[in-house]
Amino acid sequence: MRVYMVPNNFVKIGEYTKLNKAPEYIPFIGRSKSRILPIVYLLVCKGEVMYVGETRRGYSRPLSYHKNTVMKTQRDAIEYELSKGNVVEVYCIHVPNQIVTFNSESFENYIAQDYEKALIKKLNPPWNGRR
Repeated sequence: MRVYMVPNNFVKIGEYTKLNKAPEYIPFIGRSKSRILPIVYLLVCKGEVMYVGETRRGYSRPLSYHKNTVMKTQRDAIEYELSKGNVVEVYCIHVPNQIVTFNSESFENYIAQDYEKALIKKLNPPWNGRR
């Protein structure tokens, strides 16, 4: 089994512990689940990064897989691990947009997707669908 440590500066924002239940997050982030900010997040089980994702919607997306009908692969994988008594931890890092200049034009650049792609390439997590 590959085991990848959570990269530096990622912080735990919650954990899935019970089948068909919302994850625990208040001990980690208080009641700020609805905070909107660009993040890259990790789903981690038994010390292995299983999934890398990104969202502009903040904590809500990675803390909603228990009811997510679109991301079925990840939801089913979480349910499978929980049925075996494992915990699926959720970590994230805020990835602020950056001002870049190209061809004499300055503009805001959303870099979370590029960071997500780089981590997927490096870690090759099993729950990410594209290989």
